[in-house]
Amino acid sequence: MNQNSVLFITAGLLCLSMGCGDGGPPLALVEGVVTVDDKPLPLATLTFVPENGSPSYGQTDKAGKYKLMYTDTKYGAMLGKHTVSIEGSNLSKGEIEEMKAQGMEVPSSAVTLPKEYRKSGALTAEIKSGRNKVDFPLKSK
Repeated sequence: MNQNSVLFITAGLLCLSMGCGDGGPPLALVEGVVTVDDKPLPLATLTFVPENGSPSYGQTDKAGKYKLMYTDTKYGAMLGKHTVSIEGSNLSKGEIEEMKAQGMEVPSSAVTLPKEYRKSGALTAEIKSGRNKVDFPLKSK
């Protein structure tokens, strides 16, 4: 083996061991449904923040379903305990009525996120290896 071959193999092994390429932390798929008083919470943004590492994000559809993304090309979230925040529509009832009066499209649901769930640390989730179904059946009363 010549010196160039040894150098190339060493560089390749070093790159693999240091996380070059597609590596990154182990991820698990996370999906679920967000409801408030058994009604879907559409167009809400979810953020899962692990104790150490980068957060994952998702957005609910009209049925309140979401699927987390770690990056723009990777689905999932890091393994372990996460603090979860959910941000719903910030429109007040007056703003919704004004939008309707102007003929603008208004989110189909009048469901809003109850105040107690907007506090930091109010929601948590434990993400384990494999597929995770993490539903948030929230109550307003």
